[in-house]
Amino acid sequence: MPVLQFETYDVFTDRIFAGNPLAVVTDADGIADEDMLRITREFNLSETTFILSPEDPKHTARVRIFTPGYEMPFAGHPTVGTAIAIARQRGLHGELLLELNAGLFKVAVEQRGEDWFAEFLNPNLPAQTGEAPPPEKLEAALFLPPNTLNRDEHRPRLIGAGGVDYVYARASLAHVRQAKVNSAAFDALALDETIGVYLYTDGGEAEDANFHARMFAPNAGIIEDPATGSAAASLPGQIALSEVLADGEHGWVIEQGFEMGRPSRIHARLVVSDGAVTSVRIGGAAVPVQRGEFMI
Repeated sequence: MPVLQFETYDVFTDRIFAGNPLAVVTDADGIADEDMLRITREFNLSETTFILSPEDPKHTARVRIFTPGYEMPFAGHPTVGTAIAIARQRGLHGELLLELNAGLFKVAVEQRGEDWFAEFLNPNLPAQTGEAPPPEKLEAALFLPPNTLNRDEHRPRLIGAGGVDYVYARASLAHVRQAKVNSAAFDALALDETIGVYLYTDGGEAEDANFHARMFAPNAGIIEDPATGSAAASLPGQIALSEVLADGEHGWVIEQGFEMGRPSRIHARLVVSDGAVTSVRIGGAAVPVQRGEFMI
């Protein structure tokens, strides 16, 4: 019976028991797709990654990402956490090249004292990919009072990058904190091709926070996610459609997970040219929590 090695990390945090937990299965060559999904469901975290040999030997690794519901083309905290896991295991620093289903991701990894930090460049730019459900249906799905979601410049939109789409909706900080999933009303949104709903507001708990966010994805087997890097990677698309962003580089801190007791800090760097987002980088810290093995 094969014995597989794994590690877990808390991602988008510099301390354990915060951020978004991630399981990383090393040396995953030869594991069947159905077994990857079974292993992911056994961990029962928002995502589990599997490190395989790269298809191109010039690249660092191929990485497959699963939620308990299905395989993802790309996800943020698994990309950051897996890059740090690979760097720690192999004694690497600098740029890693990871083959994801959504393309080749350049990930810069550095060790800052005892802490590890990784930042990836998303090769897929954010764009509106369809129509969002009506605000009143979103409010019902999140147990929010009527007329609490913005219906003007920051109205709900469907935005994605790399085949990973989210519904973006803005509310006050008080209403973001108040939200919770109404299962029947959420099912009625029929978000079968969409990961979930990303609720955001300006500012947050920390003085340097630009945005405070929550992400709900019950259809992916995740009632609420503590930190969603792929949604943060598309947030610039929503903001650029909602207000004028000055040309040049912008640095944002996006906090998430506070309502779950898993505070997370996501760093976003974007470049704007002629009012359009031309590049997005997402970064954060990750800390190892445990390692072990299991048999399949």
